[in-house]
Amino acid sequence: MKQSNLLNKVKQIFTKQGFKLDVKSDHEIHAESDTEDLNLKIFSSEKFSADEVQNLSESGDLVFVDEPLRSGVDKLEAETSVISQEKEESEDLDVPSYERIGDIVIIKQLNNQSRQEAVEAVKKHNPNLGSILLKTDNREGEFRLGSYEKLYGDKTETIHREHGVQIKVDPTKAFFSEKEGTERRRIFNSVNKGEDVLVMFCGVAPFPVTIARNAKPEKVVGVEKNPEAVEYALKNLELNNIEDQVELIQGDVSDVCPSLGKFDRVLMPSPTNSLDFLQEALSCVEEDGVLVAYSVEDRKNLYENVIEKVGSECDSKDLRAEVLRKRVVADFSPSKRKVAVEFLIKTTNSFK
Repeated sequence: MKQSNLLNKVKQIFTKQGFKLDVKSDHEIHAESDTEDLNLKIFSSEKFSADEVQNLSESGDLVFVDEPLRSGVDKLEAETSVISQEKEESEDLDVPSYERIGDIVIIKQLNNQSRQEAVEAVKKHNPNLGSILLKTDNREGEFRLGSYEKLYGDKTETIHREHGVQIKVDPTKAFFSEKEGTERRRIFNSVNKGEDVLVMFCGVAPFPVTIARNAKPEKVVGVEKNPEAVEYALKNLELNNIEDQVELIQGDVSDVCPSLGKFDRVLMPSPTNSLDFLQEALSCVEEDGVLVAYSVEDRKNLYENVIEKVGSECDSKDLRAEVLRKRVVADFSPSKRKVAVEFLIKTTNSFK
């Protein structure tokens, strides 16, 4: 396929999803939405060899190639999709909203189409899938697990690759979102050399793993209550050869955190109820340490609730919270967004 045709096809896919595109070159596009910041690499066999694709791709990229390059990109760490000539010339299919984790696609909602039509539309853009799941209800319960219907394939376990790491997960047993990969990159880029980092509600350990592999912390500790998530988290430490860099503790943060000591940076990546555990989080933040609080908030008033609750809890402990940064992390529903607010935590005396 011609390089220009492949580039245009990728532009059409992301424009239809509401992304703003910045074409950096004939093979690179920066795609940005309210919740995602993506780097797209596009390679046609007309212009690039498989070796060139390997050399020009990084682990955090989304890579698109044409059919002749399919066999040459099997070992790429980056997520890769193959766009065929047939697809380019065929009528556009109505692609449902979906999330891809490794070789599993999770469809969020059908677009007034049959299940088979949705499967065909997803497979057009995602060859070599292991399975396609349809989310049949919202995540609920203590461990935020949804219900899923298998539309294609039988597997539910996969390995997701991002930022030079591998994350093994079964999304039917433990919460994980590839759409938060940009947030994980923001976090590991902010971790200073020698920091002690605590990740509450760490799940299958995407934050501990990406921090340990991409930053230079002194210590990373993850706490998680879901036993199946902890099982996958331990596998991910082994998979990425960081068993000696990350400590995982299974248990409730209310029981575990008060005895952990102090950390330079404390993350609370559970969005649904993390603000209920501010007392435990603040007990672990070192003087002049950073607290990163996550919450799901109304899109019309994104940050006020988080700032107010953290401030109120700090007041009760003779602490002060200074807002460093705030941002939208991901869409949660049409009216709600998952947000992050970073605070510098100080004692009251240090402000005098």
